[in-house]
Amino acid sequence: MKEFTSSDTKKIKGIAIILMLIHHLWAFPERLVGGELNHLLNIFGDSSIFIIGSFGQICVSIFFFLGGYGIYMQSKKRNFNILNNLKKLYIAYWKVLIIFIPITLLFFIKHTPYCLTTELFTRFDYWNWKEIIKNFLGVSTTLNGEWWFIKSYVIAIILFPFIKAIINKNTLMKNIFYIVIISILMSNFLPAIGSISYLGNLNNNYLYNTFFCQISPYITCFYMGVLFAKDNLLIKLYNKITEVINVNIFTDIIIIGTIIFLRNYVTGPDMDIIYVPLFIICSINILKYSRVLDRLFKKLGEHSTNMWLTHSFYCYYFYPIVKIVVGLKWAIPCLIVLIVLSLITSYTINFIWKRISIIYNKCIIIYINRTSKT
Repeated sequence: MKEFTSSDTKKIKGIAIILMLIHHLWAFPERLVGGELNHLLNIFGDSSIFIIGSFGQICVSIFFFLGGYGIYMQSKKRNFNILNNLKKLYIAYWKVLIIFIPITLLFFIKHTPYCLTTELFTRFDYWNWKEIIKNFLGVSTTLNGEWWFIKSYVIAIILFPFIKAIINKNTLMKNIFYIVIISILMSNFLPAIGSISYLGNLNNNYLYNTFFCQISPYITCFYMGVLFAKDNLLIKLYNKITEVINVNIFTDIIIIGTIIFLRNYVTGPDMDIIYVPLFIICSINILKYSRVLDRLFKKLGEHSTNMWLTHSFYCYYFYPIVKIVVGLKWAIPCLIVLIVLSLITSYTINFIWKRISIIYNKCIIIYINRTSKT
C-alpha cells in the first residue's frame, strides 16, 4: 500500500456500514421478531453471529477515524470551515429525516408488541412537535436511537480546529500520549467527577456532558484519524508490519481474528485507537485479492450515510418490513435482505432529491427570466 486514497476511504466505509448492519441485526436478539437468528457454529460458548455482531460495533470507531482523517486531508487543500462541514452533515441527515419521519408517523405507529425491547415498538406511540424539532436539530434521538452519532460527530467537527492545533504543535509520541490520556479522562474520570453531588452533578449540565463526556473511544478515534492523516501513519504502519512479517491474505485474516477476540473478550472498545488502523490496513490488503469485493465495498461506501440513517427502520421500527428482513430466520440471508433494502432505499433517496434539485433549479431559472423581462 503506497498511499491511502479517497477510493480506499470509500471501501472502508463500505466495510464499516456492513459491520453496522451486522451489529444491529446479529448482536441484539432481544430486539428481533422471534429472537436470535439461526446459525451453524458456536465459539467460546457464544454463537458465531453474536461474536461477529458484537465486534461490528467497531464500525462507529472506524467512521470517526475516517472522519478525522478526511477532514484533516481536506484542511490541507483549503481552509477548514466549520459551517460548511456541519452543513454537509445536516443536509445528508435531513434528506432522510424529512422523508422517513412523516412516513413513520403516518403508517408505523401503535405497533403490537413484537420483541422483548419495549421501546422499539412504543417509540412512536406518543410524539410532539418539540421532539420533532429536537430530532431535526440532532440534539435528541428519540425518533431513532441509532441516530445518536449525529450529535457526537457535530462535536467532533466543532473540536477539529483545536485538535489540529494540538497535533501540529506536538511530536508524534506526545500526541499519542495525549490521546490515551483523553480517552481515559472521557471514559472514566470526567463522568465520575460529573456525578459528584458536591459539584452540582455536572453530568446534568448540557455543555459539560456534551463536550467533556462524549462516548469514548469515538472522539479519541477521530483524534487518532487526524494524527494518522498528519503524519501519513497508515502507510508507515503498513511498512513496519511488512518488515516484520510476510503480509498476505492469511496473515490479514489472522490479525483481524485476533482483533475480534481481543475486543470482544479482553479490552472492549477502549483499544479501538489501535485496532481501527490495523483493521483498515488488513481490510485494504484483503480487498486486493477480489476485484468484485473491491468494487462492491466501494459502491456500498458511497451509500454508507443513507444506509446508516435508514437501515434501523427495516431492522427494528417498521414491523411489516422487519418481518420480511428476519423472515428467512438464518443470519446471513437476513443480512443480505437488510443490505439490499438499505441500498435500494439509498438509491431512491438520492433519486428523489436529485429530481427535486432539478425542478428547483428550473424554477429559479424561470423566475430569473421573468423578472429580467419585467
